[in-house]
Amino acid sequence: MPAPTASERDARAAKSGYDGSVCGADGRRYRVDADANAYYDEIDRALNALDARTDVEAAAREREAIGGNALEGAEGQERALAMDAKCSRTLEACARAASGAACATFLKKCGESVDGDRGGFYVLAKSLFGSRTLETVMGTLRERHLKTEDEEAEALAKTLREDFIENMGREMVENAVDVAFDKRASPVVRRFLALLAGRAGDKGGADASTGAPSGRNGGKASDGKSLADKLRGGTSSAGKFSASLNTSYRFEEELRKFSDAMLAALEPELWNLVEDTCGSALLQALLKAHEGDDEALNWIIPGLLGCAPAEGTNEGEFLVDAQEWDVKNMMQSRSGSHLMETILAVAPKGLFNEIYRRFFRDKLISTAKHPVSNFVLQAFLGATKDPEHVSSSLSELSQVFGTLLHERRSGVVAATLAACARLKTSEKDAAKALARGLTLKMEARKEGRSQLAPALFWLDTPNYGKCSVLGSAMFQTLFKFTSDCIPMFSESMVSMTDVEVFKVCQDSAGSRAVEAFLASTTIKVNLKKEFIGKLNGRWAQLGLSPVGSHVLEACYREADARGKELILSGLAGQEGPLNATRHGPFLMRRLGVTQFKAAPEQWKNKQKTADAMMGAFEKEFGGEEPKQKESAKRKHKDVSEKEKKEKKPKKEKKVKKEKREKKEKGA
Repeated sequence: MPAPTASERDARAAKSGYDGSVCGADGRRYRVDADANAYYDEIDRALNALDARTDVEAAAREREAIGGNALEGAEGQERALAMDAKCSRTLEACARAASGAACATFLKKCGESVDGDRGGFYVLAKSLFGSRTLETVMGTLRERHLKTEDEEAEALAKTLREDFIENMGREMVENAVDVAFDKRASPVVRRFLALLAGRAGDKGGADASTGAPSGRNGGKASDGKSLADKLRGGTSSAGKFSASLNTSYRFEEELRKFSDAMLAALEPELWNLVEDTCGSALLQALLKAHEGDDEALNWIIPGLLGCAPAEGTNEGEFLVDAQEWDVKNMMQSRSGSHLMETILAVAPKGLFNEIYRRFFRDKLISTAKHPVSNFVLQAFLGATKDPEHVSSSLSELSQVFGTLLHERRSGVVAATLAACARLKTSEKDAAKALARGLTLKMEARKEGRSQLAPALFWLDTPNYGKCSVLGSAMFQTLFKFTSDCIPMFSESMVSMTDVEVFKVCQDSAGSRAVEAFLASTTIKVNLKKEFIGKLNGRWAQLGLSPVGSHVLEACYREADARGKELILSGLAGQEGPLNATRHGPFLMRRLGVTQFKAAPEQWKNKQKTADAMMGAFEKEFGGEEPKQKESAKRKHKDVSEKEKKEKKPKKEKKVKKEKREKKEKGA
C-alpha cells in the first residue's frame, strides 16, 4: 500500500479535527507546516537512495552534505521538527550523517529562548520524539566526532562548552526532580552524562552513530551486572578486569560541576529515587560517568548510602554513619539492588573494603538466600580483587551450597567458584563444597557411576531436558582449577552414559562445558580419550548439529591418530547431508574429510609425519616428554636416591674411623 501524500494527510487531519500539533511541557503547541513536511520527506528519500550507491566514499560525502543542509534548514523550527513523529526520524538520520559542527549548531538552536522562556532542552527532553532526537545527536557527537584528539575535535569541544553544555546542564538541574523520575527525560540526562564523561552510557539502546542495536548481543552489552561479568574468571572470556578508565577527559570539570549541582537538587528525594526505575538508572549513570575518579566517588557513594562524611575523613571511616537497615533495604529492592551493583562495580578499593566489612561480612547467608539481594552478592564476588574476601565468603557460604543449589540460588555458587578461579584461591575447598552441595539430596553414586556431572548439567531441569546454563558455566569454571582440585568432577564426566554424553554435546550450554573439558590442560589425556570414545558411532549425528559440530572439532583436536580416523570415517559416509547444512561445508573443509575419503592411506602417512614432526618440535623446544621417558626418568631418580642413601652410612663410618685413628695416634 503506497504511503499517503501530503494532501491526503492534510485531508485526513481536517476530517478528524486534529491539526498535527504537539503540546510541549511548556504548555505551547508545536506544529510542522506542510512545506517543512514535504522538504523532510524529500530529504528522507535522498538519504535512502544513497544506501544503494556502490561508491561508499562518495555516498558518505554526499550524505554528510545532505545531513548538514537538512539540520541547517530547520532554522526556527527545531523544536517542532524534533517533536514530530515523522520528521524527528529524518532529523536523527541527518544527525548521524552530518558533521560535528552541524550537530553542535543544531543543539544550540534547540536550546535558544523562544518568547522569553528558559530554553528548549527541557521541553524536548519531556517529549516522546524530542527526547530521542536529543539522545541521538549527543550520542553521535560522542561516538563520531569527539573520540580523537585533533584540532577539529578540540574546536568542536570548545563550541559545545560555550553553546550547549552549560545551558543543557542548567535546564536539567532546574528541573532535576521532574527529569529524574521521567521515563523520557531520564535517558536524556544519562546520555548527557555519557557525553561529558566521554564513555558509553546506556548500552542497551540503539547505537547513536549507526541506529543499530549496540553491543555484541544486539544492544545487551556488558554493564557489569550481566551473568558474564558476575562469572568473570570462570568462563572463556574471564580472568581479566576492565582497565582503569582515564578520567582526564576534556569535559571533566563540566562533569563534576553538573554532578554536584544535580545531586544537591536531588538530595530531598534521594531515597525515593533509589526505589524508582528511572531515578535509580540516572544515579547509576552518574556513578559510571565518574568511574576511575576516586576523589569524586569517595563522597558520591556515601551520599547515596545515606551519610555525608566530613572533609578529611580517613579511609575506612566514610560509611561510619550509614544505617545498616537502609543499605539492607536498598539491596533487597528491585531498583535499589541495581544501584548497589553499580556502586560495587565502581567503588574505589578502600571504600569497597569498607562496604564489605560493614554490610557483607558475616551476613552473606541471609543475603544469598534473598530473591533480590543475592544478585548484589554475585556482583560483589564478580567485582572483588581481594583473595581474602573470596576465601572468607567461601568459608561462610560453603555450608549452604546445597541449599542454594536446590532453592534456585545457584548464581551465588557460580559467582563464588568464578571468583576462586580468577584470584587462584581456595579452589580445592570450593570444589569439595560444590560436590557436597550437589549430593545433599541424592546419592553420590548410582550403579557404580558418579552422579556429580549429571546433577550439575541438569541442575533445576528435571527429566534430562535442556542442560542448565549455570550448571554448565560452573563446569567451565571448574576446568580452570588446578588438576588436584577436581578429580571427582573430571572422572564423573567420563562415568556418564553414552546417551548422557551425546545429549550434553548437542546442548547449547552443555557443549561449552564439554569444549572446556577437552581444552583444559589440567585434565588427564586418558580421561579425554575415554570421553571421546563414548561418542564413537555418533560422529555424523554430531556433525549435523550446529552445536554438536563445535564439540566434534574439539574432539578431533584432542584425539589421537586412531580417534581422528574414526571421526573422519563417520563423517565421510554422510558427506551429502553434511554439505546440505549451513555449517557442514566449513566443517568438512576444516577437518579434511574429502581428502581422507579420496586417499585414506595417504592421509594416514601424512598424519604419521605430522605426529613425528610434533614430537620432534616438542623435544627440541621444551614440550612435554613422552610418558615412557618420564617414567624411566622417575625410576632412574628413585634408584639414584636409593644409592645415595646406601652410600651415606658407609661414608659416615669411614669418617668416624679416620677420627678414631687420629685420636689414637695423638694419644
